[in-house]
Amino acid sequence: NAEVPGHELRTRWQAAPGALAQAERDLERGLLTARGLDRVLRVAWTVADLRGRDRPDALDVAVALELRTGIARGAALAMGTRS
Repeated sequence: NAEVPGHELRTRWQAAPGALAQAERDLERGLLTARGLDRVLRVAWTVADLRGRDRPDALDVAVALELRTGIARGAALAMGTRS
């Protein structure tokens, strides 16, 4: 995941439909840069891999966003872990 170009993650290996909605809103609000969004997507793919998923869903992206921005979104609790 770390070596795949961001463009490839956004176009060739896409997240589940709607999974990036919050990340895209954060980008529009200036909470993320385009480069930061690519990093969130890479981490979301890793989280999805660890969960045994074929591709990231909204929960995987939320976990990645929490790690990137430090803004609690309840993703860790939804996954049954503590933040």
